[in-house]
Amino acid sequence: MKQASESAVDRLIALALDQKPAEPGGREFEEVPLLGEPDLPIPRDLEHNPMWKGLLQLRAFLPYIARVLEMSSPTQSSTALVAEVRQSVGALERAHHDLSESVAEQTVELKQIEQSLAKTHEAMERNTFELTELGDDVKSMRSLVKTALVLLTLLVVALLGLVGYLAWKLPHLH
Repeated sequence: MKQASESAVDRLIALALDQKPAEPGGREFEEVPLLGEPDLPIPRDLEHNPMWKGLLQLRAFLPYIARVLEMSSPTQSSTALVAEVRQSVGALERAHHDLSESVAEQTVELKQIEQSLAKTHEAMERNTFELTELGDDVKSMRSLVKTALVLLTLLVVALLGLVGYLAWKLPHLH
């Protein structure tokens, strides 16, 4: 016998969760084999039956099925359930709208980031090109400085040679 406060939904949810509803006296129901049906499978044998496994997977949908059945019956609880479903759908629509706005904002931000990355890439290429030109200019300046040092060294050696020659010839000129 069911309790007065226990609805069909609560019973189905309890079944879906594999909970046995307690008897009002606090005793649990015992499984009693049915007379005249000796061919019933043992529950342990049912665990290996693919059809039974498929049916057991459907037990998660029992609460939803019970609510649909309650909504189809013309009672006050069904109007409350319809209102609850409408509120849930409204909340889902608002969440979907918020999510759509968020996605649109993130899309705009991603485009801005993409443009910023493109500008950064162009600036890097420009800097790389300028650094290459600067490296070429430094190499040409290095070779120019080496050439100037070699010429300056030759001129200093020539000047020292002339001074030495003149110093050797000057005492003989007197």
